[in-house]
Amino acid sequence: MKIRRPKSSLPKSSPPRPSASRDADKPFGKSAARSHERDPVHVAGATTAPGGPFSRQIDVAHAEDKALRVTITATQAECDELARQDGLPAIAQLGAKFEVTSAGRGRFLVKGEVKARVTQICVVSLDPFESDVVQPVEVTFASPRDVEQAEAAYAKRHEEDLDAEDVPEPPDPIFNGQIDLGVLAGEQLALALDPYPRKEGVEFAVELQEADDIAEVSPFAALAKLKKSAGED
Repeated sequence: MKIRRPKSSLPKSSPPRPSASRDADKPFGKSAARSHERDPVHVAGATTAPGGPFSRQIDVAHAEDKALRVTITATQAECDELARQDGLPAIAQLGAKFEVTSAGRGRFLVKGEVKARVTQICVVSLDPFESDVVQPVEVTFASPRDVEQAEAAYAKRHEEDLDAEDVPEPPDPIFNGQIDLGVLAGEQLALALDPYPRKEGVEFAVELQEADDIAEVSPFAALAKLKKSAGED
C-alpha cells in the first residue's frame, strides 16, 4: 500500500504575513542577485512567519510567470525546536534550496533539496552519533479546494484497490496565496531520518555475530561437530 507523506500542519487561516527583516534568508548571495539581471529566472528570499518551529513563507504569485529560486536556513533556535519535535538529541544545521514553478491550473511545483547535520542514537550501542542528511524534494501545491477533491479521489481509488499505484498523490495546500517552505523542509527532514539508526561499524559487527550464530545451529555445523567428536574417540 502506498504510504503518503504527512500533510502540512498549517492552519487554514494563516496569520498575516510579517514584513521581511534584515535577518530574513538571503538566497544564493550577492552573485546570484547580479546574475538575475542576465537570467530570466527570478531569485528571491522568504519571509519568516510564526507557522511552526521552522517557517519561511513565499507568495506563489511571484512564481506565476517565471521560476522562483529560494534558499532558506534555520537558526540554531529553530534547529533545537525541530530536534525536540523529531525526538533527536540535536540538529546542528538545516537548510534547503528550492525552485518553485507554475504547474498550470493554479498549481505550483516545488523541487529542490534539504540538507541537515543531525545527531541520532544508535539502536545497537545506544551511543549518540552525527550524520549528514540529504533529501531530494518534489512536491506539488494547489488550492485547498483542489486538495480536498484530490484527497477524496485518492481515498476512493484505494478503497477499490488497496495496492493501487496509478493514483497520483494529492498535492499540499496553498494557504492565503502562500507556501511555507520552512514547514516543507522540516517535513522532508523527518521523512529522511532512519527510524533505526546505527552508528558506522556497529551494524557490521552485529551482522558478523548473527552469521556466526546461524553457522553454529545449522545442520551441517552439527554434523561436523559429530564427526570431529567421533574422530577424537
